[in-house]
Amino acid sequence: MNKGWLIVAKKEMTKMWIEDNFVPVTLVQVVPQEIVRYKTKEKDGYVSAVVGVEKKELKKDKGQKITYKKMQEYKVDDAFVSAHQAGSSLDLGLLEGVTQVDVTGTAKGKGFQGMVKIFHVKGGWATHGHKFTRSGGSKGNRKPRRTLRGHPGAWHLWTQRVTLKNISVIDKITKDHETLVVLKGSIPGAYNSLLTLTIK
Repeated sequence: MNKGWLIVAKKEMTKMWIEDNFVPVTLVQVVPQEIVRYKTKEKDGYVSAVVGVEKKELKKDKGQKITYKKMQEYKVDDAFVSAHQAGSSLDLGLLEGVTQVDVTGTAKGKGFQGMVKIFHVKGGWATHGHKFTRSGGSKGNRKPRRTLRGHPGAWHLWTQRVTLKNISVIDKITKDHETLVVLKGSIPGAYNSLLTLTIK
């Protein structure tokens, strides 16, 4: 069982001198988060912690409503439940003495791409006025008059969930009155996208 999780926002990528080597690093910032509640085995069938990110209190006519920018659920053990009560905040204290973490996030992607980019199809003729140079060609038979299942097609490329294992935690630095965590190498996600650090 993992020791805990921490939700961070990806800020920027840069390079640092580490042991006479110019190493690429990624800077992430811990966002405000708290444990909303625990799911129990008696009520829900399993034990997990529900974490809310960036708490917002909205005043409405029928009373005050609390919302979160994002809700995430993590499996926890009894040691984590006893150490962190419901309603407590999670901060950089979880990374004390931690040298490696697993990083999970959504890849930035390459937008909507055609079949030449995705499946490396050859394409059509490029001379004599042809207008279908990067087309995929035939989509199937005359019948059943629909595209057959499994046939390649254009789509949004590479926006899937990615997990990188054993990413080194190099240092913690202060920049513009904000504490940033320095992770070695590149990690998935766009600027300000939320990532999950799994603490081992």
